[in-house]
Amino acid sequence: MAPTLILIGFMGSGKTAVGNYLARGLGWDFFDADPMVEEQAGASIAEIFKQEGEAAFRRAEEGVVLGLLDEADVSSEGTVVSLGGGAVTIPAVAERLRCEPLVFLLDEDVNRAYARARRSSRPLARDADEFRRLYAQREKLYLELARYVVDTKENDVKTVADEIVMVLRRLGVAGIA
Repeated sequence: MAPTLILIGFMGSGKTAVGNYLARGLGWDFFDADPMVEEQAGASIAEIFKQEGEAAFRRAEEGVVLGLLDEADVSSEGTVVSLGGGAVTIPAVAERLRCEPLVFLLDEDVNRAYARARRSSRPLARDADEFRRLYAQREKLYLELARYVVDTKENDVKTVADEIVMVLRRLGVAGIA
């Protein structure tokens, strides 16, 4: 069984950028859950929230995330999976993450995360106070589910990815030189 590295963290923490960089550097597959939800739904996340609400988005996200992790389990290639910031709030996803050995939290400063996220169309990044409240609400869950925490504050994508690779080397993960 090939390794599956899962990135969790709040909106704007750099999961997509780090995941893509890591996968390229390791020669592994990369899957980003949010665009896959959009593709499956045939609508953007903002449209799903507006038309059907957050609960409908979370149901779609649950199916995509659990499907990705199931596929990664049987893959002969290493896989990096980037989850949406709220995926950890889905009970079935949280339960699955508790069983995964390579769950990395990209821990970003809430203000830097907001500065990144507010430039996007993310429906939960429109109001700074609400964004901070949501961050505080999820922070404990991120820490509970992560096996490893990587401080992304003031670090670029390469530095964060290098830190993750060092952890993988220490763990003796197959295919990491």
